Amino acid sequence: RCYMKGYKTPEYHFLHNAGRLKGHEIEKLSDKELLEYFRENNFSEEKKKYCIKPGFVLREIAGEYAIIPVDGESLITNAVMAPNDTAVFLWKAFQKPSTKEDVVRRGMEEYEASEETIRNSINRFVKESLKYKILEEVD
Repeated sequence: RCYMKGYKTPEYHFLHNAGRLKGHEIEKLSDKELLEYFRENNFSEEKKKYCIKPGFVLREIAGEYAIIPVDGESLITNAVMAPNDTAVFLWKAFQKPSTKEDVVRRGMEEYEASEETIRNSINRFVKESLKYKILEEVD
């Protein structure tokens, strides 16, 4: 009997290269050196995907947005969140599984801000959203 893998739609995810090497230098590394470079620069963290948990709904009401917890698993059960436009952008970006770097790239296309500002905002959004169990790490 033949075992077949489940099909996944092909996709690319950007990895932020915060390391000391440039692309042409990385290309020359041996497999062992490349693996070590990835470990040193925390590339496994960069590949993590996050998604908004199903227990929340984003609604637009008269031009304003509200995030409403709709299940009992949330740490936020008796409050409605009122996000600003940037938080709404991030919320929508994480409606489907995305890496932080994927969202940084989309943010760079959407906003006039430095990459560092966008990256810091996304890191903070992910950290706080994981803390309050709004966001989850997914495969």
